[in-house]
Amino acid sequence: MTRKVVATTAATAVLVITANASGRAASPIRVHVQPRIVEYRPSQVSVTGIAAAELSVRLRGADDPAGPAYRWTAYRWHRLRLVRGRWRGVLPAPPLRGIYQLQFRVQQSNRFLQSPRWLLRVMAPGTLRRAAFATPRAVVDDYVRNLPGDQVLVAARGWTRAAYDHRDPRLNRTFVIAYAPRDDKRPSSRLGVFVTTVRDGYHGRWRLLETTTGPPD
Repeated sequence: MTRKVVATTAATAVLVITANASGRAASPIRVHVQPRIVEYRPSQVSVTGIAAAELSVRLRGADDPAGPAYRWTAYRWHRLRLVRGRWRGVLPAPPLRGIYQLQFRVQQSNRFLQSPRWLLRVMAPGTLRRAAFATPRAVVDDYVRNLPGDQVLVAARGWTRAAYDHRDPRLNRTFVIAYAPRDDKRPSSRLGVFVTTVRDGYHGRWRLLETTTGPPD
């Protein structure tokens, strides 16, 4: 069974299955997420083009918002309801900001449907209007360059994620950095911060997602 994404809009992606198991043409699968960008609130998802007795959805790599901090479990499957030929349901926002891929499960099987276009963006308003760069490290350089006081980057390294953080590193990357005023060599002048970068799609450019004084949680 061959699949190909043929169209996308800000909130809709279309997956065309060119043939089903019998070799006949199949209907395109259309996934609509509203709103496209959320922060600490649920979103609505609707799907057409899937004929099944049961359909569930989850966010790949997300944590379950119902779990306690530092003990989060994997994002649960949420069963969708079939209403007038359209599967509908609610996606609770995960506790960690980032970009997540939607994954669908047909009935109680291991058959998953997913597309690089089916994404939920969990972030503060205006994030996608920030400057975009080819690499996440370029985002770090730009962040330090725009700090007040003529700061320079002293050190930067990728941050090893906590055990509960399963965000896709192809879409979300965190660095721990140190910076200081230019020409000030005193160790006491250095400041540190965690910088999390995000990529708007698997072939998109990188932007600043957030900065925190401690590991993102």
